[in-house]
Amino acid sequence: MKALALFWQKYCMLLRVEWAVMFAYRSESLIWMIGAFIQPLVSMAVWLSISDNNSIGGYTSHDYMVYFLGVLLVDRLTSTWDVWELDASIQDGSLSTKIVRPFHPVHWSISQNLVYKLFFAVLLIPAWAIAAAFVPMFRLTISLEIIALSFFAIVLSSAIRFLIGFEFGLMAFWTNRATAIYSLYEGVHLFLAGRLAPLSMFPSWVEKMAAWLPFYGTVGFPVEMLTGKLELGTSAIIQNFAIQLTWLIVLLVTFRLLWRQGMKKYGAVGG
Repeated sequence: MKALALFWQKYCMLLRVEWAVMFAYRSESLIWMIGAFIQPLVSMAVWLSISDNNSIGGYTSHDYMVYFLGVLLVDRLTSTWDVWELDASIQDGSLSTKIVRPFHPVHWSISQNLVYKLFFAVLLIPAWAIAAAFVPMFRLTISLEIIALSFFAIVLSSAIRFLIGFEFGLMAFWTNRATAIYSLYEGVHLFLAGRLAPLSMFPSWVEKMAAWLPFYGTVGFPVEMLTGKLELGTSAIIQNFAIQLTWLIVLLVTFRLLWRQGMKKYGAVGG
């Protein structure tokens, strides 16, 4: 219990530090948050124009609006930026200052993610609730059970995307093109995660591939639960949670292996 209490005290310290950093750079934080609205809203406008009040892939104009509002929320609560920071800290050697601290460097990144995403949720969710009071389109028509499952799916998705981004960043131990490789992954993720369009727009084989790989489960799955496309008790919900948990375990094991080998490489070159 004492070790757990000490761990919690350290994490609270990290969260306070990251909270102070966020407000020290509040202009940059605001730009980052506003930028989150651009891609989902552009995608919404495109699909509304294409649909022209007709149903495409099981989605009406109203469905598209609700779907991309869900994408805006889920994508921002699960997105990651650690690959760029980790790549830079490995390349310039500043990672050394975090390695000598009594906390694994990954916890600094986790605390930063928690602060930014919680702050975004505190801003966006009440705004959504106020809008729902006046605009019926914003009102959720799903059960409390689905809302709870959606929250759990978002937490798992955030962990998966964080680990993927961090592991791409760890590639900087071996290459100076880690961010470029990650950008290629992000380009694929835009399509297969359902960020540009619902996966029902794609051929069935693409939809199945995206479901089994860490794509659909990171954005499309939570969004489709929030928007009522997946009903409680269906096998699709159970299957996608199982896929999420499987990928989380795989990524945790991969992280430990990459970190161990990366530290050997970093130390060998005088990091």
